[in-house]
Amino acid sequence: MGIAAFIARRILFDKDRQDRLSRPILSIAIAGIVIGMAVMLLTIGITLGFQREIRTKVIGASGHLRITSLNQTDPKETPRIPIDQSFYPWLDTVPGVAHIQVHATYPGIIETAEEIQGVVVKGIGSDYDTTFLHDHLVAGTLLSSLAEGLPNEVLLSRYLCDRLHVDLQDTITIYLVKGHEDIRPRRFMVRGIFRTGIEQVDQQQVLVHIGHIQRFAQWGLKAELLLDEAGPGQLTVEGLAFGGQGLYHYEWPGTRLSGKGPHSLDLRAPYDTTFSLVVSDAGHTIPDTAWIRLSSSSLNASSSPLTLDQLTITRGGSGGSHRYYCGGFEVFLDRYEDIETMDARIYEEYLDLGLRSISVKDAYPELFAWLELLDTNVVVVIVLMVIVAIINMTSGLLILILERTRMIGVLKAMGASDGMIRRVFLWDAAVILGTGIILGDLLGLGLALVQQRTGWVKLSLETYYVEAVPVALEWWPILLLNVGTLVICLVALVLPSGLVSRISPARSIRFD
Repeated sequence: MGIAAFIARRILFDKDRQDRLSRPILSIAIAGIVIGMAVMLLTIGITLGFQREIRTKVIGASGHLRITSLNQTDPKETPRIPIDQSFYPWLDTVPGVAHIQVHATYPGIIETAEEIQGVVVKGIGSDYDTTFLHDHLVAGTLLSSLAEGLPNEVLLSRYLCDRLHVDLQDTITIYLVKGHEDIRPRRFMVRGIFRTGIEQVDQQQVLVHIGHIQRFAQWGLKAELLLDEAGPGQLTVEGLAFGGQGLYHYEWPGTRLSGKGPHSLDLRAPYDTTFSLVVSDAGHTIPDTAWIRLSSSSLNASSSPLTLDQLTITRGGSGGSHRYYCGGFEVFLDRYEDIETMDARIYEEYLDLGLRSISVKDAYPELFAWLELLDTNVVVVIVLMVIVAIINMTSGLLILILERTRMIGVLKAMGASDGMIRRVFLWDAAVILGTGIILGDLLGLGLALVQQRTGWVKLSLETYYVEAVPVALEWWPILLLNVGTLVICLVALVLPSGLVSRISPARSIRFD
């Protein structure tokens, strides 16, 4: 142990110091450091907790990245893009990507017997990660599987349920808005109720199966065959098309037929013919196919005219190409910190022309700007607490130096240098600071752990997006805070410790 450290230890642990003035001053300084450290630690933990909790909620509702069409101009409505993309569904095998899923959004209006509310209808597919919804479901269940068709079910937020005066199993009407003159109603049963605390989700968004939006928006083509009897032994077949971009093109594979029709057919027994129709359009929509088989079971003589009632008619087809389209893709990453890097990489390496990627930070700029502003609050609190600690320690150190004026004079008379004596008091300051920092850590960590376990400090979910104050404890900010506080305070105390150089040995030995 060096001489400076030995003398510093004797000063601090001198049993004859009970009546000295420095004792209560140093106790106050330590108490100030303890409170300051606890405040700084809680500030960092609560800020990190807020940022993490809110980011998790927003990302859980929409993903880290969204891949949409370049033609999207309305954030509430996603234009169609083919599901068959070069990056889907294998993009989640790229390092850094956790999951990818299809989605679609469309503006809508909910009508009940008493209320009406504008909403954004979000369609989700079978690949949707339900973890987020499971965590925030407050009543009911999630949407049914599509194994038995397309159920008319909807998930509503608690906010919308209260506003519209509906509950589980109630039936509501959702009008999907395609244009000023094209508003179509759909009846849905409330399957589940969720509550996220995110205003943009709870007050605007409802969830349905994506098939409802695919069909309503008529993103794909639907081919149909129309039969009509023109007389005995005469039948007409006509091609019909729905959806898509218009300007339809009709093909009849294996026949000489062309165009929409109607085309005349000569029915003579026996009869067994299958017609296929392939419909495409000028917008390069994925084609759809329909077919019909006409067969007769009549035992009449050959070439006997048939009527439509004497035919067995079997219909089939691909069911429409709307299911091959979606409004976009939601991409989830392994780490939030990689969002900008992965956004640029996915856009440059994997997206085709006509597609773009949007990060969640760009989709919710006001929310993430607020989260970044919290970092400024942390810096302000830490700076203020460190300044308070420096002032407390400066006062205590000056009192300690003045109290030991005679000792300083004796040391100088014995040949001790000013630098060595300054190190004595800086050692004392370091011990006092270390004690306050450790006790402050214990106090701050204790309060933080209690809040983590019990959530006893509550908040308004509508205002702060969380129901209780969230606390996130990470070792590296705590370590950096401790080391930084100790170093900054000691450096700041170098100047007041220079008081020892002004003490004269001859005068200080007579000092009383």
